[in-house]
Amino acid sequence: MADRRYKAQHGEDSKKPGGDRRRERYEEAPRHSAGPDKARKSEAGSQEKPAEPAGKVAGYIPQATPQARKQQAAAAAPGGSSHIFGLLLLIVVALGVCAFAWTRMRIVQVEINGSWQEVHIGTTIDRIVQSDDIAVNAGNLLSVTGNVLEQGRGDPYDVEVNGADLGYDKGSQYRIQGDEQVTIADGEDRTEDTQEEEVTVQPKLVFDGNAGAISYVSQWGTPTVKKVERGVQSGETVDGEIEQQGQDCVITKVNITPSDGQKYVALTFDDGPSKYTQQYLQILQAHGATATFFNLGQQVDSDPSDAQAIVNAGCELASHTYSHMNLPKQDADTIKSELTKAFDSIASATGVTTTMFRPPYGAFTGDCWIASGGVASVSVIWNKDSEDWRKPGVDKIVSNATDNIRSGDIILMHDGGGNRDEDVEALPKIIDKLHDAGYTFVTVSDLMKSDSSIPAEIADGTETMPEGAVWPTELG
Repeated sequence: MADRRYKAQHGEDSKKPGGDRRRERYEEAPRHSAGPDKARKSEAGSQEKPAEPAGKVAGYIPQATPQARKQQAAAAAPGGSSHIFGLLLLIVVALGVCAFAWTRMRIVQVEINGSWQEVHIGTTIDRIVQSDDIAVNAGNLLSVTGNVLEQGRGDPYDVEVNGADLGYDKGSQYRIQGDEQVTIADGEDRTEDTQEEEVTVQPKLVFDGNAGAISYVSQWGTPTVKKVERGVQSGETVDGEIEQQGQDCVITKVNITPSDGQKYVALTFDDGPSKYTQQYLQILQAHGATATFFNLGQQVDSDPSDAQAIVNAGCELASHTYSHMNLPKQDADTIKSELTKAFDSIASATGVTTTMFRPPYGAFTGDCWIASGGVASVSVIWNKDSEDWRKPGVDKIVSNATDNIRSGDIILMHDGGGNRDEDVEALPKIIDKLHDAGYTFVTVSDLMKSDSSIPAEIADGTETMPEGAVWPTELG
């Protein structure tokens, strides 16, 4: 009412002095203000406080979210998150200690060689053996071929767990879990360490057959390449994988048996050519026969024309070595030289290439074959010895050459080496007697060809060692 009266007296726009100032103070102060003093303090504080950002209501404090309140509480707590991490770490360590104690310190039972005992779980067999002093015998150390190198240097003992054989290496480290049945026995033998090598094994010389007038190379030797395991300590070897299979050289000894049932014999003459050679050739031609002449190389060198005459007459020419040495008594170089020089002399004088020979005295051993170096393919001796070298008389020479003869036999006579007058007289009688008995005279090569068991290349008397073959250096 007072205000209306004041406005009526002073105009509508006039304000009541006291009232306006109180209203202004009232509007400026917060409604919850305690009084003028607090309002003044608030005014002073508001003057120093920075202005509120745009869009915010002056004096408004936003409420924190639950997650933020937890973070604020954790940050306000003594030690914060590091305290909680430390607590968790202690818990983990405690659990680990408990787990270790359960898996390593727990006592379990195990049967060792029939007796039950208690051990910590996880105990190795080797520790049990050492602590219990179990009496066992160690195995031996063996070479690759099975020879004992050192006694007691094999496996110390052998282990069987629940019926399964674990051996030493695996068994000694087996950890007990509980309730196993364990058998600890004597150790197994152990084989020495080995190294793998590649070796070439040379062929050996072996013989097929015990006796015979013909000895020939039925198989040429070739080397074998293979892997071997060589013992590091012993040096012994055992065969491994074969990379190239070789073969031994084989000398076959036979007496000739014509396969077609024909009656064949071969006349042979040694030690020529000589002054008797032409007489023999004339007799052979006159009586419808042929023969094989085993000539000495040095004689061929001295009398090449008679050597050529043998070939021209249709007879066969072969070697009787160069100088008629007793070959088993010679060294290897001399033996090979005696053969090669004679072959060369024959080829030089006549153009005939041959690898067939007759050893002096019929003596040619396995060692002689080794020494020959593979230059000869066939050795020829005899079945019937006329013994003309004894000069027993014509009739005796004839009977020695013809009595009890059989098809495939080879008759020995001589061209040179002494007086051969008895031979010259005996030869036509021998031919006639055997012709009458139904025999045909052939060369040694043709006689070998009549036996189907002898390879054709050998029967020719010209076979040489093929490419890739290796001549043996030792007997098999």
